[in-house]
Amino acid sequence: MELFDFHIMPYQWVNDHAWPFPNDKWDKEKGSKLYKDYLNQLEYSDELGFDGLGVNEHHFSAYGLMPSPNIMASNLAARTEDATIAFFANVIPTRENPVRLAEEIAMLDNMTEGRIISGFARGIPTEYASWSVPMEESRDRFEEAWKLILKTWTADEPFDWDGEYWQYDNVYTWPRPYQDPHPELWMPAESEESLRWAAEKDVGIGSVFNSPQEMREIFDEYREYANEEGNSVGDDKFTVSRTVYVAETDEKAAEEAREALKYHYKNITAGVHKGATAWMMGDEYDPEKEETYIENLHPHGELAWNFDFDEFSDRGEVIVGSPETVAAEIERQYDVVGGFGRFAGQFTFGNLSHEKAIRNRELFADEVMPELRRMGQVTGGTAQTAGADD
Repeated sequence: MELFDFHIMPYQWVNDHAWPFPNDKWDKEKGSKLYKDYLNQLEYSDELGFDGLGVNEHHFSAYGLMPSPNIMASNLAARTEDATIAFFANVIPTRENPVRLAEEIAMLDNMTEGRIISGFARGIPTEYASWSVPMEESRDRFEEAWKLILKTWTADEPFDWDGEYWQYDNVYTWPRPYQDPHPELWMPAESEESLRWAAEKDVGIGSVFNSPQEMREIFDEYREYANEEGNSVGDDKFTVSRTVYVAETDEKAAEEAREALKYHYKNITAGVHKGATAWMMGDEYDPEKEETYIENLHPHGELAWNFDFDEFSDRGEVIVGSPETVAAEIERQYDVVGGFGRFAGQFTFGNLSHEKAIRNRELFADEVMPELRRMGQVTGGTAQTAGADD
């Protein structure tokens, strides 16, 4: 099993706000220190032996301070030696120039000598609101951008592209990607259309905001479509992401993580959902209409707004406890889901302090990671031998 540190880089000082988070709440001194702390955390995870470091794209959001994950990846490329740098993901339907994105990923792939996983996503409603892109175009834009980027990476000579959303003359990448023919691809997927697309393209998928039982249904549906395409399906095709906190005992872990998790879900996760709901209702977020927005939240947003530590623990969405408890819960979820090749832990969340975030990673690496390595070997996980050309 491959073990990743997936960092969303949250801002830690917002209350009673929603997307788009008001920029007069940004404190440049606090924000600058957060970037330093967060990058140091990821660099330390490379030193601790994590297989990969995950970055992501969000805009105008205290939920995640990465409007450009490529900039984060470039910084990490210079700081790290061994860990894969994984995009979870670039939102390609809203990109003005997918060819430029293809060039940047190719550069990073060469700079790291092939340590890149390129994730592409359709994104969430706020990403479309950010750039005034109609959401009803999201799937068609996603598929066209995907095809354009792959052709840009693999074409032997300049080509013309006359698509519905993008048109170019004489384009391809120079440099070519380091990996042949291109970096490994990955995408989040839950709907039938996305699962069929991923299975047809023979690329891996991942899941975050679902119970293990819900993930099992999603992954089984992918397996069904992949089998129809004649593609093999091993553990390496699946990534599971969970929020994780490890301390010496279950009681200490719960005590230290509870308030930071509450802030993470109720303040910033639900804040994004409330703003997205307002936008989809044709509003700019109005605090006086908050009750209406809450009544119309997406189920994930409703769960976040009504955050309950015990409920989230029972769902398996957060994994908090001693090293033994955390390892056992991840193994349990592996069995329920039917296997996965990558586990992407969010070891920094909400307003968790830098010191606790560092200790969390140390305990996971020292005492949980060895158990998961053995688990993967015993249960037949294939991620350790998964190729980069899927």
